[in-house]
Amino acid sequence: MNLTLTQWAFLALSAGACGGLLFAVLLVTKTRYPRWFGAGHGTLGLLGLLLMGVALKGQAAALPSSAWWGFAAVAAALLGGVTLFRFLFPDRRPLPLALLHGALAIGGLVLLYPVAFRP
Repeated sequence: MNLTLTQWAFLALSAGACGGLLFAVLLVTKTRYPRWFGAGHGTLGLLGLLLMGVALKGQAAALPSSAWWGFAAVAAALLGGVTLFRFLFPDRRPLPLALLHGALAIGGLVLLYPVAFRP
């Protein structure tokens, strides 16, 4: 099975989202985690976003507008995550903001799924 660039990008974004779900569980249970975990979560998001941008740009004429809205939502989640958790709250992770960050990213993934796995 050969995966397209859009599918690889979606899988990278999904892996980052799974890391975010693990992050949420660790926050709720007040469990300590290694410092590199946040950097890995963000790096996966950035890699997926870059791959998705290249993939969407290559097929821009045939895409529904929801693809660009999904891309924008994931980009906003990435920028929001960096701003919130790297600069504004570097030593703590307010759960409501983390959930908002995750909801925005998941919303973007929902919009990108039909683009990545269309028949």
